[in-house]
Amino acid sequence: MKLLFAILLFPCLIGCYSLEKKYNYGESFQSSPANWDEENPQFESGKPYEGLDDIGDYIFSLPSKLILWNRDISSHKITEENKLILKQYILENNLRAVKVRFNQYSPGGELQRIVQNEKIHPAAKYTVGLFSWLIYSILPERLFAGLIGGDHYNPFSDTIHIYSNNVVVMIHEGGHAKDFSQREAATLYSAIYSIPIIGTLYHEAVASDDALSYFAEKGNDKEIEESYKLLIPAYSTYLGGSFGYILQSPYSIVAVIPGHTYGRYKARKFRNREEDNNERSKD
Repeated sequence: MKLLFAILLFPCLIGCYSLEKKYNYGESFQSSPANWDEENPQFESGKPYEGLDDIGDYIFSLPSKLILWNRDISSHKITEENKLILKQYILENNLRAVKVRFNQYSPGGELQRIVQNEKIHPAAKYTVGLFSWLIYSILPERLFAGLIGGDHYNPFSDTIHIYSNNVVVMIHEGGHAKDFSQREAATLYSAIYSIPIIGTLYHEAVASDDALSYFAEKGNDKEIEESYKLLIPAYSTYLGGSFGYILQSPYSIVAVIPGHTYGRYKARKFRNREEDNNERSKD
């Protein structure tokens, strides 16, 4: 019954994205300019460790690579070109206080950011926030991303964690940061996001919608197709019953099949429409 509900619901939530609407660049509701400097830059990359990164890429990330059918998921090797795309998104959406970590493990830095985050009430920071930090610390995604954890935005530390060399994933996570930054009731919104299964559905839809709209604004047809092929299957795993970004349930693995089918249908429909428009413009 749960799986049937997921199959019936996700086209309604994901298929309603509109590429025609004007993109709204973000302005944080409560933004205090962070004191970024050489010792504490806004964007940081983990030091490459070839053996460690290869184990993460070729072994531990296999479940997510197979579920989402994408080689770049949790690859632990992120190109400078793709980093620049996310940096541009962060700049354009005025996310001045958001930290971005590219394939970096920094439990000390994350704990400090949780403590210093004034947007989240202490009762939430030192319970749910500390629990998320504990998982991050003892099960480092620098190694286990794709099996346990992966690309995500942590509202308690206001940090984007990226392990995949995929622009769609990066902008989607940026969309989460933008969404949370615009919420007056940031603590409540973060608490809802932490609820397993149902808590993530709205938040994920908002971030995916923002990614598609952003690519449409930039005229990036390739990324729009990729978004349909990747974000719809990813969303269907949440409908199938994944627990936040920590683990996947068996329902998620089954639910992703109609997600891939529908995502590829939307991508093909978009491509055919663009080809028709190009043909008309030549006439």
